[in-house]
Amino acid sequence: MARAVAFATAIGIGISLGLAACTGSGGADPTAATTAATSRQPPTPSPSPTPVPSPAPTGALPDVTVAPTAPAALDGPPTEANAAAVAEYFMSLFPYMYATGDTSEWERLSGKNCGYCAGTLADLREKVAAGRHAVGGNFEFEASGSSTFDGDEYFAWVVFIQHPSRALDESGELVEGFPETSRVRAQVSLIWDGAGWTVDGVDPRKLGTL
Repeated sequence: MARAVAFATAIGIGISLGLAACTGSGGADPTAATTAATSRQPPTPSPSPTPVPSPAPTGALPDVTVAPTAPAALDGPPTEANAAAVAEYFMSLFPYMYATGDTSEWERLSGKNCGYCAGTLADLREKVAAGRHAVGGNFEFEASGSSTFDGDEYFAWVVFIQHPSRALDESGELVEGFPETSRVRAQVSLIWDGAGWTVDGVDPRKLGTL
């Protein structure tokens, strides 16, 4: 099934969230398939939680070269609303990383079991080493939600629009373009350890092309 391929769809070097052709589990090259698949498929708890609408788009997309603002939810407490906010924040780091090469926040929040997290990092580092960077590929969030069974592990989801992007080399020449605008749903597994959040898995799936 088609999933968002981070670096591949957005910028040939990684701004497409691995949504272009994400496959199976384990790390995979997002430009070919998925940046990385989730270390495990998070179960879908029932009943479904009430969606938490994200702020309505203002028409002007955020500058992907500016780091996303960290939400207060990162400090807890562990609630479904906070888990959803952290999941949205984590996903918002994707286009920023591919545009700037700054992976510090992504690494800080990535858990050791998150194959998608590790695969994305490996792909990005390869692109940066080759002198490539992404332009565009903004994520426009529409809604998010979360649920939990035990108050420690949370199963969040976010829906967002992924805008077109381009992959450029060091001289600014186009390497690859990703002209599609897509709607994506990403399931994000998070763990609260008593002091902070860790992303345990990510499973992005393309819902359609706009």
